[in-house]
This record gives sequence, structure tokens and C-alpha cells, in this order.
Amino acid sequence: MGKAAKAHRAKVAKRNANVKVQEKRMQKLWQEAFEEQMNKMKEQFESMSGDTMSGLTGLLEDEQEETIQEESESTEPISGDQTV
Repeated sequence: MGKAAKAHRAKVAKRNANVKVQEKRMQKLWQEAFEEQMNKMKEQFESMSGDTMSGLTGLLEDEQEETIQEESESTEPISGDQTV
């Protein structure tokens, strides 16, 4: 292997090492930002009051009752609504 080839290989190895370092650094920054955002979301979720959650539960129960009532009603078309 000639002197120029050795120099080229060294440059390529150095460049590849720098690329890996930059990739690792970006991955670390992204992971930190992701964890920070997740922590904020967890805090927001935990700060929700129980009233809000129970209010949603009440709404869901009302929707279930309406669905049950709709299912129990007849689904046959009324004679005036029939299309030919």
C-alpha cells in the first residue's frame, strides 16, 4: 500500500469517527428532548383533577345508555320513508 493510500484511509477513518460522534450527540440531544416532553406530559396528566375525570366517566355512561336505547329501538323503516 502506498503512502497516498494510507493517508486516504486515515482521512476516511477520521471522517467516519467524526460522523459517528455527531450522530451519537444528536441522538443524545433528541432523547433528552423526548424525555423532557414526556415528563411535561406526565405532569399535565397528573395535574388533571379527579372532577374532570369523573365528569368524563359520567359522559361515557350517558353515551352507553343512549347506545343501548338506540339498539333496542326498532330498525324497520317507516312506510313513508321507503325508497324504491
